[in-house]
Amino acid sequence: MTRPRFQSRRRFRDLTRLRAVALLLTAFTLVSASSAKTQEGPTPVPNFLTHEPLAETGPEDAQNPQAARKELPDAPRRLPLQARRLTLNERVRIYRHSIFNPDSALGPSFGAALGQANNEPPEWGQGTSGYGARLASGYGRLVINRTIRFGVAALDHEDPRFHYSNETGFWRRFRYASVHYVMARSDDGGRMPAYSRFAGAYGAAFIANAWYPESRANTGHALMRGSTALAAGYAWNVFREFWPDIKKAIHHPKDEEAGYQEPKDTQN
Repeated sequence: MTRPRFQSRRRFRDLTRLRAVALLLTAFTLVSASSAKTQEGPTPVPNFLTHEPLAETGPEDAQNPQAARKELPDAPRRLPLQARRLTLNERVRIYRHSIFNPDSALGPSFGAALGQANNEPPEWGQGTSGYGARLASGYGRLVINRTIRFGVAALDHEDPRFHYSNETGFWRRFRYASVHYVMARSDDGGRMPAYSRFAGAYGAAFIANAWYPESRANTGHALMRGSTALAAGYAWNVFREFWPDIKKAIHHPKDEEAGYQEPKDTQN
């Protein structure tokens, strides 16, 4: 009777600690976002934050709109981002957007679902409370990861923006996305190891030992969590390179059935 009661108390203590950390992280991000909005006022998110591709059009595209829609993965339709020194205000905007971007909820949600399916860690149990604990843990690690990356990138002048390739062909674009996941662009346009990415992934994994159960709060599991985060980030980085083409390929048959129409001018 003593051992199950002790395990129940330890599990309750771990969950309470995890919820407290999650609340603190959420409060921190909300306060930082609200204070930044108060100082800056309402400003639209620049293109380098949303990473939307920039269309490259020519006279022939105006005459034949169908020619501008190339198939995956041959022709890039975006201009490369210019190398320049980012201001601290711009870096703060990028950092804030990386936390509140809806995409940032996908990773923790998917990771929590996998942990729920594998009952990992088992001390967090199943049900709504178990999934909530795993989701809070995943989002907490994401916030810590992005915070460390923000600090390291500002110190060593890494450019944290996502850069689409200007290559053609699947393998060239795949190689570009793979290389540029571990090599970052610097302010002067050169290349350097992505120190901030590795520091963020492994730093968040070790800090998470503070709320993980005792059976998972050790060096081995922290290294495994950091490596898993890097692998998932690599897959996401490659996916983002091809996602604009995949999206257009999905909608392309519908456009042909409906017939392509020139967009009408609208009043601002």
